[in-house]
Order: sequence, then C-alpha cells, then structure tokens
Amino acid sequence: MTTAHSASLRRTRRAGVAAALLALGLSACATVPSGGPVVEGEGGAAGSLSGSGYVRQIPPGPQRDVEPEGLVRGFLKSMGSFEENHSAAREYLAPKTRSDWLPSGRVLVYEDSDKLALDAEVADDGESAQVRLLSSQLATIDAGGQYTPADAGQVIDVTLDLVRNGDDQWRISDPPEHLVLSRSDVDLVYRPLNLYFFNRDRSTLVPDAVFLPVSSDRSATRLVKMLVSGPTSWLDDAVESAFPEDATADVAYDSGTVTVEVDNASGGTTQRFGMRAQLVWTLRQLPEVEELTLRVGGQEIEIPADESENLHTGKGDWDSVNPAGVTGSLRAYFVRDGQMWALESDSRDAQLTESRVAGAPGAGQAALEQHAVSLDEDQVAGIRAGGKEVLVAGTSEGSDYTPVLSGGDYTSLSWDGYGNLWVTEDVSTGRENDDNQQQQDSEAVTEDTERGTPSPTASPSGGEAGDVGTRVWMLRGGTDPVEVDAPDLAESRVTALRMSRDGTRAAVLSSDGKGASHLSVGRVVHSDGAVTLSGEFPLATELEEITDVAWRGGDQLAVVGHVEQGAEQSYLVSLDGSTETTSAGAPPGTDMGGIAAAPGLPLLSGTEDDNVWMTDDRINWKRVGVGTNPVYPG
Repeated sequence: MTTAHSASLRRTRRAGVAAALLALGLSACATVPSGGPVVEGEGGAAGSLSGSGYVRQIPPGPQRDVEPEGLVRGFLKSMGSFEENHSAAREYLAPKTRSDWLPSGRVLVYEDSDKLALDAEVADDGESAQVRLLSSQLATIDAGGQYTPADAGQVIDVTLDLVRNGDDQWRISDPPEHLVLSRSDVDLVYRPLNLYFFNRDRSTLVPDAVFLPVSSDRSATRLVKMLVSGPTSWLDDAVESAFPEDATADVAYDSGTVTVEVDNASGGTTQRFGMRAQLVWTLRQLPEVEELTLRVGGQEIEIPADESENLHTGKGDWDSVNPAGVTGSLRAYFVRDGQMWALESDSRDAQLTESRVAGAPGAGQAALEQHAVSLDEDQVAGIRAGGKEVLVAGTSEGSDYTPVLSGGDYTSLSWDGYGNLWVTEDVSTGRENDDNQQQQDSEAVTEDTERGTPSPTASPSGGEAGDVGTRVWMLRGGTDPVEVDAPDLAESRVTALRMSRDGTRAAVLSSDGKGASHLSVGRVVHSDGAVTLSGEFPLATELEEITDVAWRGGDQLAVVGHVEQGAEQSYLVSLDGSTETTSAGAPPGTDMGGIAAAPGLPLLSGTEDDNVWMTDDRINWKRVGVGTNPVYPG
C-alpha cells in the first residue's frame, strides 16, 4: 500500500546518512514519586500503561480530629489516587455526598502545596465550616486528556463546605466539580502519550499529546477509544483521521492482544490502511500490547501478519507514514567561507565526509545570514546579509540564486514537508527605514504576490513608534508568497520560526520587545487557499532564555538556552506541555551559536569559534569540522 501514502517532497531520496549519524537516545527522565506509601500494582494483568511495573500511591485517609484546613489538604492529596473511582478521596466526604460525587474529568493543576493558600472559617456553632482554596493555576487537563497551560494571572479559586459527622469529625459536604491536583501529583498519576492522526495529504502521521491516568483500568482500551473519537480540540483543524467522525469502536484487551471492531466505517483499502496505521503507532507506546486485531465491515485484519513478530519488532506498511516525517536519511549541512557543504557517512564505522554542495549554494557568491534546506534536499533558501532579501537556489550544477522576497527585514526561514518555504518578517515600528526604497521594492514584487494578500514589502501600518510586530509568509514551492494569518504573532518579534516536518505545526521563538524570549508551538491550518498559524502553546517556561530551536522529532524540540544563573546549553523539550525539559549538554570551552536536530540523528551545533560539534549520547560532544550554521533539511 503505497500509492495513496507517498509524497515526494516529504521523502528524501538518499538512503544514506551513516551510522556515524545514528539515533540519539535522548529521552526524558522518569518521574519519581515525591511522597506517601507506594505499592506495586498488577499493571500487566490489567493492561496498564507500564506493564507489570506500574506504581500507584495509596493515600492514608483522613486523620482523626483533624481541623478543616488539614482535612482539605489531605483531600487534595487523595485526589491524586484514581483507584476504585477515587475511593481514597471519598473518605474525606460526608456520607450523603460520598456516593454522589462524580468529578467531571477536568483537572485544575497548581504548582505545589507550598504555593497553595487555604483560608478556613468555622461557623459560630462549630458544626459547619468553609475552606477557601487559592492558588495560581499552572494548567488544565480536560476530559479528553488535553493539557493546556494556564494564561498568566489565571487562578484557582474554590470554596469547600464542611460539616461534622456523627463521630464529630470534619467531612466535606460540597466537594469541587473538578479534580484539583498539584504538578507533582500530575507527574505521578498521569502519563503523556500520543494519539496519531494524519497530516493534510495523509503522507505522515502527526502526534497529538494526551494525558492518561495511570490506574488499574485497561489503558489500551481507553487509548483506542480516544483515538477513534478524534483529535484534541487544539489540533483538530490541522489533522485528519481515517476513522469516520461518527464512528464508534468496541475494544477488548486480552493477554497482550487488543481487538478493535469499528462500526460505521466506509471506504475501502485506503481507509483501512489509515485506521491500521493510526492504531499501530498509538498502541506501540504500550509495552504490554504485542498484537492487534482490527475488524472493519466484517473483515478481520491481524497485525502483524507474521506470527514471529509483534507490534514492537515488526516492520509493516505503517512505517511508510511514520511520524518522523521523513523516510531514508537526511544529510547535515553547514557553511565554510560562504560555501555550503554537506556532511554524511556511508556506513556505521566510516568517518564523516564533507562534500561541497553543487550550484549556487556551494559557490559562495551570495553572502547569507541564514539558510535552510528543503526536505527533498533540492533547494536552499537563504537570507542575504543585511536581512533585506530572501533567495532560493537549486542544489544542481549551474543553479543561481533567485530573489523571492525583498525589501523587508527578514528574520528566519524554514521549509515544511509540502515544499513550502516559511519566512518571518519584522514589521516593528520605530525602525530606521528608507520609505522610498520600501515603496519601489513593493511595486517590484506586487505581481508576484497572490491577489488579496499584501505585498511582501508593504510598510507596517498603525501602532505607535516602538511597537513590535511580525508578518509571516508562506512561499508555495519556495517561490509564490502568500501572507499567513498569524494573529498570535502580530504583536511579537519573532527571531526563529521552524516548521515541523509533517507541515502541521510551527515552533516559534519570540519576544514582546522587553527582552525576554518565549518558546511556543502553533498549529497550521490550510483552508480555501488561506493559511492560518494560531493557538500558540507555551513550552519550556522554566528556561530563562532561549536563543534557538529545532525539531528533533514529531513530538520533541531541541533548544539552546539556560535556566536562571545557569550556563547556556542544549535542552530537549516535549510538546506535551508538562514533561520537564532535559539537558543535552554543550560543547566544552565555547559558546553555542545554534542547534540542529532531526529524527534519529545526532544533535549538531555551530559554536562561536566557527566549529561544528555533534553529540549522539547527550553527554559527550565532539568536534566534527570547521564551519558555521549547521542545519538538517527542514
């Protein structure tokens, strides 16, 4: 099954980056429970997320003669136990409320108990009390498992009513509608996993992060039902599913096998392939799931078909749409003396070799501040020194650079998997500009801009002097500019925009003009010829400053930055919004100038002393050549 699931611009034609550029095992550190007794659960038998290694926390229950504030603190901690339908938390409730309490599935997340304010007020008769809970809100997890960071200044404000029971003990008579959990409790009782959906040409699967409670329930069945019901609201408009919108599924788990029976499924072979691929990539995250049986319209499909393989070892047709966004291997590129060079190896034990890129990129006749290589490695885009012009050239002999945008202040560029070039333009007011030259350049390129979109060189309008702003362009095929509707970036200064290789999301480094940098990821929606980039989702907020970003995979970024008073180094950032960033180190004795990353390949960095460094173990960086600005295609 290949005809409906291949896209030449998304695939590289070279089979060979070498094993010297082999996969990094850079994964997030495991979270260790922060307190309370723990017991080993029977996760394997129950189909839990972690197989037989599933760990659950057992809260001790309410202490006798505890005061209202202490009772509420114990109740909040017990909310983190999902065992037996929150039976531990129900012990804190009044008898009439205990059986009726039904949390909505929505979770309000706060930072930690030290930042939680409780104000208790006991009635004059001593028989009732109110406890008000106040805290800055960190995030929300909705009923569908979507984790959303809270807006700045958002607070949790909940008031609980308490009464004395027949034993003269305080109990909660009016529990909150939602669960209220600390970040450490979320880390302990939830696990981030991905649902997988298709990008718009169905050539690549796109991860959609959700949080699933770790409990004795059968997590595999819950994960499949979430997949069939569709993507999260954040990603919904940017992806497609092979499952019909109104489809439902009967799901069963037994001894390592998940059986899925889909009703109301239409379509033929192509749709079955899509459902199969989405299920396989979603279920491969669960180590206890080894086989999948899919029944569609009475037809049964066993996966994998080879009895000697399982979902984790088998190689099936689902690999053709793998979430990496590329098949084969990518070469790395860097610049030396203005000329672009490729870096690759032909075998596992071979030395890395350098080869100058053919055509204009390798000739070095255009001084470029930045460059980006298309995923098919056939085109190179660059921002000419001074930032006023964007050029594109082929990588074949005799090619020349062609201006595709001019007259603006261009700050970054990146290629998506559809062969489109993305460019950001600084339209901040208060800059010194030659208005006459701006107008001449604008008239020169007007005919190259699609009707209904402003000229690439149109001067910024409105706003007071000193306002920051960014305009985003998408050049179809690298040549035809269309202005992207990017409302979240209109009042920011963007220093880097990097497109995901599946074309559905953009990682953005920006500032509000006050010096601080912010990392976010937005979704890309194509509709009736228009393109929108919106829904900026903040990431790596614990880093003090971030200076560069690259996509390491479909659900992970690599960045250069530092924590407060820390040294600058590289970090890996998960797109789930909650998983803590992890350090990937830094080259010794020099400052990092940027970061390059790609699925299954080492991290690369150009340093201030004009050397290229790499690491394939997150600890040891080694120098691989003289040059600057290393990049992978994308």
